[in-house]
This record gives sequence, structure tokens and C-alpha cells, in this order.
Amino acid sequence: MIRMSPPGHPLPHFGPVTFSPSPMSSVHRSNNFDLIRLLAAAQVVLSHAIGHTPLYATLTGWQKQLFDGLVWLPGVPVFFVISGFLISRSYERMQGDLAGYAWNRALRIFPALWICLLVTLIVLGLFGYLTSSFLSSPTFLGWLAGQISFVQFFNPEQFRSFGVGVANGSLWTITVELQFYVFIPLLYATIYGKWSRGKLRSILLGLLFFTSYIAYCVMNVKLNGPGGFSGGPPVFKLMFNTLLPHLWMFMVGILIHRHFEKLRPLMEGKVLLYFLPYLSLAAVMQWLIPHQSIAAYALLLPARILLGLATISAAYSMRHLSGKILRGTDISYGLYIYHFIVINAFIEKSWLGSFSAIPLIFLTSVVLALLSWYLIEKPALSCKSLSLGDLLAKLLQAKAKSPDAT
Repeated sequence: MIRMSPPGHPLPHFGPVTFSPSPMSSVHRSNNFDLIRLLAAAQVVLSHAIGHTPLYATLTGWQKQLFDGLVWLPGVPVFFVISGFLISRSYERMQGDLAGYAWNRALRIFPALWICLLVTLIVLGLFGYLTSSFLSSPTFLGWLAGQISFVQFFNPEQFRSFGVGVANGSLWTITVELQFYVFIPLLYATIYGKWSRGKLRSILLGLLFFTSYIAYCVMNVKLNGPGGFSGGPPVFKLMFNTLLPHLWMFMVGILIHRHFEKLRPLMEGKVLLYFLPYLSLAAVMQWLIPHQSIAAYALLLPARILLGLATISAAYSMRHLSGKILRGTDISYGLYIYHFIVINAFIEKSWLGSFSAIPLIFLTSVVLALLSWYLIEKPALSCKSLSLGDLLAKLLQAKAKSPDAT
């Protein structure tokens, strides 16, 4: 059993391990996941900085074609596939330790997210969007409660005139990610646990996968009409922020992990085997097939599966590349959660009048991401070996030793 706390301070376990673990004996610790996540975050930054701002209207014909091509290298689905692969692997390593699993997931998400919220409040205050009447309103308290918990997609009307109209429009995926964290133990307790015998597991996995994919297609149609996402039916906007329409992409990562030992010879060093066919399918869907047609959705499924295979294959091709470039510095999460605030600030200051602002947006976001990594995320992740009780004890001990305590 893997210990997630020092000897003498075991975390509680909730019954015996009943799920069937992956046959994977070991996965290379040396991989490119940090680099891939950084590239995915960079795609999201560029997509938001252009596609969600007045810059999009200034694109010429070839520039628009180039930007539309960028959409076919989507960062968010890549994040979901990687999460499916790594979180399922992490949960198996925890050997049923739900408390340790929850603690590790919380450390990865919330410390940086809460500091980002503090920065968001400062920016909103500086631009005059936190009036005294709004701060004392139930709407603000509800928004604040959502931001520190799991309803990050909620955006009050007060912020509709701030920047692009959303305080931090990238955080909706945090809500989805947190739901996935809850889903994983349920998956291993049922489909990979007591329901894993015979063909039942394959049937249930297939039902989950295709139900999720169909839900994604339906919501994509409903939310990409003439009024766009904001003009879509409220029930579909709410459902889009649930795990349901995105689960299939997580499941691509889960299934690759579960069968990685068999797939390993076809994955390691074979990224072009999947990436080139994916690009070919993407080109066909972009330029030859009408968008939102039945044919487009029929091709989207194999295309995204190829993207998922290419993502995991890239992680195990030239496996030392990420380490050589990043040297253990993982700023992808910080870049993702801070860039939207930077874009909004640039819009408020009227600094987004030309494409020359894009490098400055990237630079500012990277600086914030580096500060987040070294001051918040890295120290928080170092606490994974401690239980919550251990951490509180250390904090109280440090406070007792401080000069102010005497």
C-alpha cells in the first residue's frame, strides 16, 4: 500500500479495495505532460485573446483561416484527456484511500485558485466593479461562495460590462474537473469494481461514452446558434457546465491508461501515427464538410479519439523533452487561470487595439503563472505527504514559535 502520510499518521481508509486495477505495471515517470499542458494552455490563451475580443473582427481572410485552424488544436479537450489518464492512474495508486485522494486533488486545485480569486477581486475593485451595494448583496456572496467551491462558471450581471463580459471565463472547466474527481471513485467502485465481470463492464462503459458524446453534440447545436452561448437555452447552458457532455473526452484518457501496457508499443515514439491522421480529419471537417452537419459530428468522434491518442503518445515520445525545457516548472495551471483576468484588464485599459498586445498578454500571464507556481502551487503540492491534521499541527506549531506569539 502506498503511504500518503508519514509513519504513525495514516490517512483513513474506507473499506477494502474492490476495484480491478489496471494491468499497467509501471508508467514512465519521465514524460512530456507538463509541456503538453503548457502548449494546451497557450492555445487557450491565444484563442481567448483573439476569439473573445474585438481583435477577431479585424482578422483578414487568411488570418481568419489561420485562427480557425487553431481551433482544431484545442487545449481544453487535451486537458480532459490528460486528466482522464493521470487521475485514473493516481486513484489506482492510492489503493482506495479516498481521504488521501481528495486531499491531493484539493491541493492541486484550490490554493492557486483561491489566490487567483483574490487577484480577480483586486482587479475588479480597481476598475470599479465592486461597489458597496454589490459587496453587501446576496449575489456577490453567492458568486464568492461559488468561486471558492465548485460553481466557478457563475457570472453575475454586475460583471457583464467588465472586459469581455465575464470575470474569469476560463474557470468553467474547473467545475467540470471537480465533478470528474468525484466521478473517478464511483467509476472504480462500480464499473471497475463489483460490476467488472463479463461483458457488463464493456457495455456500461460504452453506454457512458456514447451518452456523453451525444449530449455534447446536442448541446453544441443548442449553444452555437444565432445567439451564441449567451443566447442559448438556460437549461443547456447549465448542463454544459456539468460532467455529462465532457465525460467522453476524460474516458478517452481513462481507457488509454487502462490498456496502456498493451498499447505501449503503439504509443511510445509514435505521435505522428495519430497526429497526422487527426490533422487530415480536422482539415476535412474545416474546409469540406458543413459545420454542425451529421457528417461533421460523425467525424468529430474519431477525430477526438485520434487527438487523445496523439496527446498520450506525445507524452511518451522524446520523453525527456519536457524535463530539459521546463526543468520541473509547471506553469500550465497558472497560465490557464490567470490569462482571462489579464485579457479583461487589457480591454479595460484599452490596450487591446492591435495584435501587438498579444505578446504582452502572454508575458503578463506567464509572470503571474510563475509567481503562482513558486509561491503557491509548488509549496502546496509538497504537502501531499501530510494529512490535513498534520498540516494544521505544523501551522499551529509555527505560529506558537513565532515572535508575535510571545
